[in-house]
Amino acid sequence: MIAYIKGKIQGKSSNYLIVVVNSIGYKINTWSCPQGEVGQEAEFYCFHYIREDTNELYGFERQEDLELFEQLLSVSGVGPKVAQSIIVSLGRDKIVAAIIQNDINLFKSVSGVGTKVAAKIIVELKNKLSKDEIDLGSFENDETVDALLALGLKKSEILPALKSIPHEMDDLQTRIKYVLKNVSKKS
Repeated sequence: MIAYIKGKIQGKSSNYLIVVVNSIGYKINTWSCPQGEVGQEAEFYCFHYIREDTNELYGFERQEDLELFEQLLSVSGVGPKVAQSIIVSLGRDKIVAAIIQNDINLFKSVSGVGTKVAAKIIVELKNKLSKDEIDLGSFENDETVDALLALGLKKSEILPALKSIPHEMDDLQTRIKYVLKNVSKKS
């Protein structure tokens, strides 16, 4: 089973890359191709999809996306192409928020996902979300979260500080400073 690949990009298409590792080229299905060009190094967390009639690699730049991909595959009616399309179209945070909020329409906006499959995703994955993912889902579309993530903080670091922000702090810069002070105290 291939779980991780790091090598040079040999070829590039709109939905896959060919990555060469020790003179062997691996075709990695990915719609989230890195900004790298042919000849540059790339690395992927991979899902090796093996069935009677197919043997494919699906690659993700982040391990969290691979884990979400595997969770989506556990839902009846969701195959690898649909699962990857959901992740690329919506992103992890929107998927978690949609599951928490029972938002079937968000999943239906992805090509290949109908009402039944969208409902199954919500029902079957709701119990598989971690407590931190559920809590962070309530901060969906929060500029403070986006800014802190852009600064390189991890969700698990910022969640406790986000919950303790006083309600009167409505200025973005003040909220960011507050979280940064509280995160650094715990480190």
